[in-house]
Amino acid sequence: MDKSKTTLSWGVLFIVFGVFALFLFAFTQNTVLKKEPLSEIEGFSFNGSTITDYSGDDEVITIPNSYSIGGTENITGTITFNEQWEAYDFLDENYKNGAAGYYDFYSQIHTQKYPWVYEYSIDKPVCVKGTDIKITNISVGAFQNNTKIKKIILPDNITRIENFAFQNCSALEEVVFGDNVKFIGDSSFWGCGFKSIVLPESVETIYPYAFFNCKLLETITIPKNVNYIGIGICNGCSSLKTATIETENRISTYGNEVYATFSNCPNLETIYVPEQNLEFYKTTEPWSFYASKYKKLK
Repeated sequence: MDKSKTTLSWGVLFIVFGVFALFLFAFTQNTVLKKEPLSEIEGFSFNGSTITDYSGDDEVITIPNSYSIGGTENITGTITFNEQWEAYDFLDENYKNGAAGYYDFYSQIHTQKYPWVYEYSIDKPVCVKGTDIKITNISVGAFQNNTKIKKIILPDNITRIENFAFQNCSALEEVVFGDNVKFIGDSSFWGCGFKSIVLPESVETIYPYAFFNCKLLETITIPKNVNYIGIGICNGCSSLKTATIETENRISTYGNEVYATFSNCPNLETIYVPEQNLEFYKTTEPWSFYASKYKKLK
């Protein structure tokens, strides 16, 4: 066998393999370079770690865990503020996530005479899918008066649901809580449409009227780590039959017979509480308004 021919054959093979490898590398790099940018998060508005608004039409909403900042979009125009609170609303809506001019506009709110005619040109950062900014809070009134939402799914990142967050979401039938919610705000689920609510064990604070006027609510469970319950959290829940208070903390609350925890709940039959706290609930106002309904927690 001619050794020179064999050497030549191997050389050709190495060249072919090298060309193929280079082609594959170039194709891969070209694909990466042409990769589509991260898509914008539709419907949600953010300010730092907080969801401030939702403008979508979905019936089932999954709150994102996080987001990133993409490019910017420029908005221009002229607006007249008749009152200071109108300027604050404009600030919350347009100067978000590091938009240039936030602090300058904020300082002007207090120094201008009203009505104030304001000409603006704002480069608003665009929120896209990503992992840079973790979402931990749902802002005051973020989903308020949304009558389309039927189900809301909260990620584990969420620790606070602020006041009025889901107030009057009358179609809201189900809330899937994450494992780290600690704070339920004032009137946060006022007038919602669910039949049952089981709060996660992480919850520590429930502010007044959290579930006020939830007329379809039949059962509620208040978990073991709760140490504060505000006035009238279930006031006006006309279908409520059973409440379970798992916390062993002897919680002092307030209110009269019209505005206490379970006032205006004509169908309430049973309130389960830890055995060691039975006497406390039966004899301490305003809990004692429901003295005949307490039973030992099983």
